[in-house]
Amino acid sequence: MTTRSADVTLPELRDAVTSDKWLKEHPGLLTRRDGLAWKGDKLYVPKGLRLTVLQRCHNAKQAGYFGFLKTLHHIRRQFWWPRMNPDVDTYVKTCHICATTKPQVGKPMGLLQKVADPCQPWEEIAMDFIVELPPSRNYTVIWTVIDLFSKQAHFIPCKGLPSAQRLARLFIQHVYRLHGVPRRVISDRGVQFTAQFWRTFLKLVGSSQGLSSAYHPCTNGATERANAMIEWYLHSYVTFQQTDRVDLLPFAEVAYNNTIHSSTGFAPFRVVNRVEFVPFPEWSEETGKVYTPQAWITWVTGLWGVVKEALLQAEAAAKTQSDKKRADH
Repeated sequence: MTTRSADVTLPELRDAVTSDKWLKEHPGLLTRRDGLAWKGDKLYVPKGLRLTVLQRCHNAKQAGYFGFLKTLHHIRRQFWWPRMNPDVDTYVKTCHICATTKPQVGKPMGLLQKVADPCQPWEEIAMDFIVELPPSRNYTVIWTVIDLFSKQAHFIPCKGLPSAQRLARLFIQHVYRLHGVPRRVISDRGVQFTAQFWRTFLKLVGSSQGLSSAYHPCTNGATERANAMIEWYLHSYVTFQQTDRVDLLPFAEVAYNNTIHSSTGFAPFRVVNRVEFVPFPEWSEETGKVYTPQAWITWVTGLWGVVKEALLQAEAAAKTQSDKKRADH
């Protein structure tokens, strides 16, 4: 299914508002401004354009074919219309791609282990590889790096499993360049991560290393969940020949980082950058909030405090539920 959202301009949206039947039947319920209708700070979507919004917020490459709640959250960032919830639910349930590519989750083993306690973005990170992918311009591996506070992730294509030396160069290019030096780096016991070169490299840059236990490999579960998502995403969007897998990775990263995370209640992009992408920037004439330096600092630290508390609550709930289903070995 294709989307015509890019063709819908702001003047066309205003025309649709002018002729919308629901608005005519409910005068005075919404605020009219600049030829548009608003419910608070949310833009009202006329009935004739709702499919366009659903397509952009669910089907588009930057949307990710996520489920009901994440699609709904994506739409609610910018829009409102009556009976939005059942409209979104019906659309997602009838999505052919979702029905045919839903990932299967295996039964976990081992008690859930606490491995990180970060207090700000990119303080503690985890990493893992997705291997043996069909070649896409000779790339067959994806290196996943995830921040354990915000849950922001980067997905870096590799031409085979990198050596410890190559991994160090990729770390500088894709992690250090953007986020500085993390306090701690968590991984499994792959040969790259246990190599003396990698261990020495981390020590020199100022990071400590955490290795998942051989008896509890799920201690690196954050990257495993991100890997499952990226594999499902690529399967949903990739061509039959799978030649555009590498080209899709930036879109996959945007979709993942711009979607609300269940453990924090926020999109990773917002936690790290303090802003969110909106589905239709071409439909917005808002310039955004302007903060004084002190107000900005207060807002950021408040947000991080909320995230930290949400992580602790999610961790406690996940451990209680997971340990009921796991054997202690």
